[in-house]
Amino acid sequence: MEHNRVLRLEHGINFRELGGYATTSGHTLKWQKLLRCGGMSLLTNNDLDYLDRYGLRYDIDLRQASEAEMSPDRYPLTTKYMNTSVYPFTDNRRFDRRLKRLIKRVVIDDSFNAQTYAQMVTDSHPVKVWQNMFATLLANDQPDQSVLFHCAAGKDRTGVAGALIMTALDVPRDTILQDYLLTNAVFMAADSMDNASIITEANNGDLASHFNASLGVDADNLKMVFRVFDDLYGDGLGYLREVLGLTVADINDLKKLYLD
Repeated sequence: MEHNRVLRLEHGINFRELGGYATTSGHTLKWQKLLRCGGMSLLTNNDLDYLDRYGLRYDIDLRQASEAEMSPDRYPLTTKYMNTSVYPFTDNRRFDRRLKRLIKRVVIDDSFNAQTYAQMVTDSHPVKVWQNMFATLLANDQPDQSVLFHCAAGKDRTGVAGALIMTALDVPRDTILQDYLLTNAVFMAADSMDNASIITEANNGDLASHFNASLGVDADNLKMVFRVFDDLYGDGLGYLREVLGLTVADINDLKKLYLD
């Protein structure tokens, strides 16, 4: 099948591939292994056929149960569905002072978004979600079979999930940020460009830069996650080991499964 950064679906919301991104060691992420998107309730039968042929086997829905009930996912019969909500947070008191000290050092206005992003990688409830996500990634051991993770818009919860996965696979942070910002570019482009143009510009790497002027605040949100990694756990791998419990063997297995 053809490989596109934005998948050619009739009613996919921000439906994207992580394949093709380069790592710091010169490898690239495999295609047809890692997908991210927004809501899936509007997918057509043609979309489902496409995703079945694409190898979609795991659908990790990061939305709350109420969101999933209101707009249930559509997915191929061959796909295993898992609703595992990032929200609500449960450890506000335990992490509040520690995170606020960090936020005040790096965010001028004590941004609510920055605190939310920090809690998404430290609160015990989403931590369990990320642990389960990586267990699914390790179980996806057949070639050309994909794990998909998503929320409502495919931006915040999905953006953090993508950052965690790409951190484990040794993707540079500049690339992780570019992929994160591409979400906004896709939505902004949708008002003024047809789907074919969006796909073309995304594949050429031009779409995010084309709309980059208004995206700085969103970049700060994901940079907050990186500051949590560095200030509290040494670096991204330190976070993955200390908080999510991934071993050296787990990281090596992930690289064997998802890197060319």
